[in-house]
Amino acid sequence: MKRLLFLLVLLLLTACATGPRSIEVPQARLEAALARRFPLETRAGELFLVKVGPPRLTLLADSNRLRLDFAVEAADRVVRSAVRGDLGLSFALRWEASDTSVRLADVRVERIELQGVPQRWRKDVESAAAAVVEQLLEGMALHTFSADELARARGWRPGAIRVTPTGLLIELLPS
Repeated sequence: MKRLLFLLVLLLLTACATGPRSIEVPQARLEAALARRFPLETRAGELFLVKVGPPRLTLLADSNRLRLDFAVEAADRVVRSAVRGDLGLSFALRWEASDTSVRLADVRVERIELQGVPQRWRKDVESAAAAVVEQLLEGMALHTFSADELARARGWRPGAIRVTPTGLLIELLPS
């Protein structure tokens, strides 16, 4: 009887614990979310039309980063000349409590290869394009939690976000 009472108390204490919990987001779910956003077509200023193909996602668990590789095309709207290429970038994720969002952090262009640019300008154009991409994406919100989503969390909020070999592990902390 004492042993049964001890087990019940232990179970109750475990259920009421206020320590961190976590949820896993598998790679397939991340890829499905990306598939809903890509391909993407946008304007860069009034001069260029930029098309971004569907990305390939790589989980970099050792460095706690995600990598995206995709094809890009930038077309000049005046002369109609196009530059095509491949872009690979990596980034970490961070929780921003002020607006309840998950944001890109420490964006790095790892690889950029553009065709259709004269060889003598290629290095300068690729360097400038990498700098622009990093600046545009740094701090970009990937997801902003709605009031309903936060209410369903019942007093828990995201904490550390870790990249694992199979997806993301998001630590949940008591609010």
